[in-house]
Amino acid sequence: MKTAKSAMLLLAIATSVLLLSDRFLATSEADDAVEAPALGPASRVTLENTEAETLTLQVESNRLSWGKEPQQRVHSVAYVHIGKALAALLQGESYQEEHQMLDDELAEAQQAIAAAFEAMQEKMQGLTPEDPEFEAVTQEGQALMQQRDRFLQQANAAKSTLSAEHVERAYRELVDAVNVVADRLEIDIVNRFIPTDDPFEFKTGPNAFNQAMMQIRLRSVLRYPEEIDITEEVMEELGIE
Repeated sequence: MKTAKSAMLLLAIATSVLLLSDRFLATSEADDAVEAPALGPASRVTLENTEAETLTLQVESNRLSWGKEPQQRVHSVAYVHIGKALAALLQGESYQEEHQMLDDELAEAQQAIAAAFEAMQEKMQGLTPEDPEFEAVTQEGQALMQQRDRFLQQANAAKSTLSAEHVERAYRELVDAVNVVADRLEIDIVNRFIPTDDPFEFKTGPNAFNQAMMQIRLRSVLRYPEEIDITEEVMEELGIE
């Protein structure tokens, strides 16, 4: 009888141990799933290869570094399609207003020259080389044609200059927005690029091949994670679509 009681007691103890072991293992597995083991903190980590060459990893200026020089740090990288952003900026109201103002000024000057030509045509009606004023009127007409040519050159130069100023201004706006977004997202380096999926832009004709090759040269990035394209974030910062 005593032996039977002892056996039952041992069985109860064994059962309790097994239950506690299962509970412990379940708890341990749950903890491991929630939080993986971590190493550190450590001020630096030294790596060594089979040839006993070592590399020490540490933190410098909040960047993973393998040396003291700024170039020996890991920097975060992103890309921006600046062509898309610049095109949208240049369609802005202020840019269009300045273009319209210049066009209005040039149109007014062009109308004055056209009126002078009409007056000249009236003077030349009925004149012959024998008329005493023929030579003077002819010289006046030549001077007027030269004035028209100078005006066309100046008009083209003014338009080109204004467009160049607009491009630079839009570029500065873009860079400012890139800096804001990069600071917010803690990005160190932002490169310009053209997405590989964008269609080529070229005009049919004898220069089509050269234009297509230029499109390839401008696409410096062939493969990249879509997550590091921050074009939309920059355009949102600029307030454009």
